[in-house]
Amino acid sequence: MPEQEKLHSLCYDEKGEVKTKQECRATMINYLILEDTLDIDEAEDLAEKTLNELNLWPEPAQDEPLDSA
Repeated sequence: MPEQEKLHSLCYDEKGEVKTKQECRATMINYLILEDTLDIDEAEDLAEKTLNELNLWPEPAQDEPLDSA
């Protein structure tokens, strides 16, 4: 299994800025398939789990509905 630090580092570009979530996910999946020889399903599952744990992209705030009263 890959080290979490390595997967975390894949989410940053050469300037040290956070990549988009989709770009990070794709990079992780490619790394996991090519370097760790995981199959696609395992790589996707691990990438999703890691992205959720990293929490680098806050969920968009959901506006609360206004009271109609």
